[in-house]
Amino acid sequence: MPNRLTRAALAAVVAAVLLSGSGTTLAGWNDAELREAQVVSAGELSVEPLGASTVVLRPGTSQPLPASTPLVPGDVVRLTSTVRVSAAGELLTATLGLEVTGLQGLTRSTPQVTTTLPAAGTRGWTVTPANDGASVTAVVDLTVPTTVAQHTTLDAGAIRWTLTQEMP
Repeated sequence: MPNRLTRAALAAVVAAVLLSGSGTTLAGWNDAELREAQVVSAGELSVEPLGASTVVLRPGTSQPLPASTPLVPGDVVRLTSTVRVSAAGELLTATLGLEVTGLQGLTRSTPQVTTTLPAAGTRGWTVTPANDGASVTAVVDLTVPTTVAQHTTLDAGAIRWTLTQEMP
């Protein structure tokens, strides 16, 4: 009969074999399937400037004066901006906004806007693919105040259009 040390070593080897699982079979199944690439595309929103003008309207004159005309109190600086909106895509809805907060130093009238777009609040209009190519014109009159000092440079500022997509 083998000695005690041999039996202990044999027991350790048998335990290691049983614990390692090498005495059993390992079955592993897997499968793969290739899916063809799909093209995903996004819609498009854009605002394109079509025209802008600045003229001076002076009481007592019948024709607008060029923007370079020296201003006098009571003159009206008329800013006109026309843009075209583009909208393409499924379930696409956006809001066209008009910002005139950059117009400083002059008394500002309420902007007059000409468009076929449906209104979406104050100075906002709804744009969908059905409105693709629609144009919008804004006219803002700025009056030179009577308190303006001589040789003062007035910055008429700018009209800013924004087109922001709305989440469905």
